[in-house]
Amino acid sequence: MTKKRFSRGDNIKKRFHDTIEKQIIKDKPYKVALGCAFGIGINFIPTLGIGFIFAFLLAVLFRANRASATVTSLMTGPLIPLMYTLNLVIGGLILTPVTGKENLLEFIIHQYSIMLKLGNVNDKIFSFLEFFGSTFLLGAAVNATIFGIAFYFFVTFILNKKIR
Repeated sequence: MTKKRFSRGDNIKKRFHDTIEKQIIKDKPYKVALGCAFGIGINFIPTLGIGFIFAFLLAVLFRANRASATVTSLMTGPLIPLMYTLNLVIGGLILTPVTGKENLLEFIIHQYSIMLKLGNVNDKIFSFLEFFGSTFLLGAAVNATIFGIAFYFFVTFILNKKIR
Protein backbone atom coordinates (compact mmCIF):
# COMPACT_ATOMS: atom_id res chain seq x y z
CA MET A 1 0.00 0.00 0.00
CA THR A 2 1.19 3.46 -0.74
CA LYS A 3 1.03 6.25 1.78
CA LYS A 4 -0.64 9.40 0.70
CA ARG A 5 1.78 12.30 0.98
CA PHE A 6 0.51 15.64 2.15
CA SER A 7 2.02 18.74 0.76
CA ARG A 8 3.16 21.58 2.96
CA GLY A 9 0.05 23.55 1.91
CA ASP A 10 -2.22 20.71 3.03
CA ASN A 11 -0.49 20.59 6.42
CA ILE A 12 -0.91 24.34 6.88
CA LYS A 13 -4.56 24.12 5.84
CA LYS A 14 -5.19 21.26 8.28
CA ARG A 15 -3.49 23.13 11.14
CA PHE A 16 -5.54 26.25 10.31
CA HIS A 17 -8.83 24.32 10.39
CA ASP A 18 -7.81 22.54 13.61
CA THR A 19 -6.95 25.88 15.21
CA ILE A 20 -10.24 27.43 14.10
CA GLU A 21 -12.14 24.47 15.46
CA LYS A 22 -10.31 24.58 18.77
CA GLN A 23 -10.30 28.38 19.13
CA ILE A 24 -13.77 29.30 17.93
CA ILE A 25 -16.13 26.38 17.42
CA LYS A 26 -15.40 24.53 20.66
CA ASP A 27 -15.27 27.66 22.84
CA LYS A 28 -18.27 28.79 24.87
CA PRO A 29 -20.76 30.79 22.76
CA TYR A 30 -20.72 33.84 25.03
CA LYS A 31 -16.90 34.08 24.78
CA VAL A 32 -17.01 33.89 20.98
CA ALA A 33 -19.83 36.44 20.86
CA LEU A 34 -17.96 38.81 23.19
CA GLY A 35 -14.88 38.54 20.98
CA CYS A 36 -17.00 39.36 17.92
CA ALA A 37 -18.52 42.33 19.73
CA PHE A 38 -15.04 43.69 20.50
CA GLY A 39 -13.99 43.10 16.91
CA ILE A 40 -16.83 45.10 15.38
CA GLY A 41 -16.97 47.75 18.10
CA ILE A 42 -13.30 48.69 17.82
CA ASN A 43 -13.67 49.52 14.12
CA PHE A 44 -15.92 52.48 14.93
CA ILE A 45 -12.99 54.12 16.73
CA PRO A 46 -10.08 55.53 14.69
CA THR A 47 -7.17 53.20 15.48
CA LEU A 48 -4.97 53.97 12.48
CA GLY A 49 -5.07 50.45 11.04
CA ILE A 50 -4.24 48.50 14.18
CA GLY A 51 -7.78 47.97 15.46
CA PHE A 52 -7.41 44.21 15.24
CA ILE A 53 -4.58 44.43 17.80
CA PHE A 54 -6.79 46.45 20.15
CA ALA A 55 -9.62 43.93 19.64
CA PHE A 56 -7.21 41.11 20.49
CA LEU A 57 -6.01 42.93 23.63
CA LEU A 58 -9.58 43.61 24.75
CA ALA A 59 -10.38 39.93 24.26
CA VAL A 60 -7.37 38.97 26.39
CA LEU A 61 -8.32 41.50 29.07
CA PHE A 62 -11.94 40.36 29.30
CA ARG A 63 -11.19 36.66 28.67
CA ALA A 64 -13.19 36.59 25.46
CA ASN A 65 -12.31 34.56 22.38
CA ARG A 66 -9.17 36.15 20.90
CA ALA A 67 -9.54 34.57 17.47
CA SER A 68 -13.11 35.78 16.96
CA ALA A 69 -12.18 39.31 18.06
CA THR A 70 -9.28 39.50 15.62
CA VAL A 71 -11.10 37.88 12.71
CA THR A 72 -14.22 40.03 13.15
CA SER A 73 -12.13 43.19 13.27
CA LEU A 74 -10.26 42.23 10.11
CA MET A 75 -13.41 41.11 8.28
CA THR A 76 -15.34 44.30 9.04
CA GLY A 77 -12.35 46.49 8.19
CA PRO A 78 -13.59 47.28 4.66
CA LEU A 79 -16.74 48.76 6.22
CA ILE A 80 -14.78 51.41 8.14
CA PRO A 81 -15.67 54.30 5.76
CA LEU A 82 -19.36 53.51 6.29
CA MET A 83 -18.81 53.23 10.03
CA TYR A 84 -17.07 56.61 10.15
CA THR A 85 -19.89 58.19 8.16
CA LEU A 86 -22.40 56.70 10.58
CA ASN A 87 -20.31 58.13 13.44
CA LEU A 88 -20.72 61.62 11.99
CA VAL A 89 -24.45 61.14 11.40
CA ILE A 90 -25.14 59.85 14.90
CA GLY A 91 -22.86 62.42 16.52
CA GLY A 92 -24.55 65.10 14.43
CA LEU A 93 -28.02 63.92 15.43
CA ILE A 94 -27.01 64.24 19.06
CA LEU A 95 -25.10 67.52 18.80
CA THR A 96 -27.05 69.43 16.11
CA PRO A 97 -29.75 70.63 18.52
CA VAL A 98 -27.06 71.56 21.05
CA THR A 99 -24.99 73.64 18.59
CA GLY A 100 -27.99 75.51 17.19
CA LYS A 101 -27.50 74.36 13.56
CA GLU A 102 -30.72 74.19 11.62
CA ASN A 103 -30.45 70.77 10.04
CA LEU A 104 -28.25 67.70 10.07
CA LEU A 105 -27.22 67.86 6.40
CA GLU A 106 -25.71 71.33 6.82
CA PHE A 107 -23.90 70.15 9.94
CA ILE A 108 -22.35 67.13 8.16
CA ILE A 109 -21.38 69.18 5.10
CA HIS A 110 -19.70 71.67 7.42
CA GLN A 111 -17.76 68.84 9.11
CA TYR A 112 -16.47 67.48 5.78
CA SER A 113 -15.66 70.96 4.46
CA ILE A 114 -13.47 71.52 7.51
CA MET A 115 -11.42 68.44 6.66
CA LEU A 116 -11.12 69.23 2.95
CA LYS A 117 -10.14 72.85 3.53
CA LEU A 118 -7.07 74.02 1.61
CA GLY A 119 -4.22 75.65 3.47
CA ASN A 120 -0.87 75.07 5.04
CA VAL A 121 0.12 72.07 7.14
CA ASN A 122 -0.98 73.62 10.43
CA ASP A 123 -4.43 74.34 9.01
CA LYS A 124 -4.65 70.76 7.72
CA ILE A 125 -3.69 69.31 11.10
CA PHE A 126 -6.19 71.45 12.99
CA SER A 127 -8.95 70.73 10.48
CA PHE A 128 -8.24 67.00 10.83
CA LEU A 129 -8.43 67.26 14.63
CA GLU A 130 -11.65 69.24 14.41
CA PHE A 131 -13.10 66.60 12.06
CA PHE A 132 -12.27 63.89 14.59
CA GLY A 133 -13.62 66.09 17.31
CA SER A 134 -16.55 65.77 19.60
CA THR A 135 -19.12 64.97 16.88
CA PHE A 136 -17.17 62.05 15.48
CA LEU A 137 -16.01 60.65 18.82
CA LEU A 138 -19.46 60.89 20.38
CA GLY A 139 -20.92 59.05 17.39
CA ALA A 140 -18.13 56.47 17.62
CA ALA A 141 -18.82 55.78 21.29
CA VAL A 142 -22.56 55.41 20.71
CA ASN A 143 -22.15 53.24 17.59
CA ALA A 144 -19.46 51.00 19.10
CA THR A 145 -21.69 50.35 22.10
CA ILE A 146 -24.90 49.75 20.15
CA PHE A 147 -23.37 47.63 17.38
CA GLY A 148 -21.19 45.71 19.84
CA ILE A 149 -24.17 44.77 22.00
CA ALA A 150 -26.33 43.93 18.98
CA PHE A 151 -23.59 41.81 17.43
CA TYR A 152 -23.04 40.03 20.76
CA PHE A 153 -26.70 38.97 20.92
CA PHE A 154 -26.78 38.09 17.21
CA VAL A 155 -23.71 35.82 17.42
CA THR A 156 -24.94 34.26 20.67
CA PHE A 157 -28.29 33.50 19.03
CA ILE A 158 -26.61 31.98 15.95
CA LEU A 159 -24.21 29.84 17.99
CA ASN A 160 -26.92 28.62 20.39
CA LYS A 161 -29.13 27.79 17.40
CA LYS A 162 -26.27 25.79 15.85
CA ILE A 163 -25.55 23.86 19.05
CA ARG A 164 -29.16 22.76 19.60
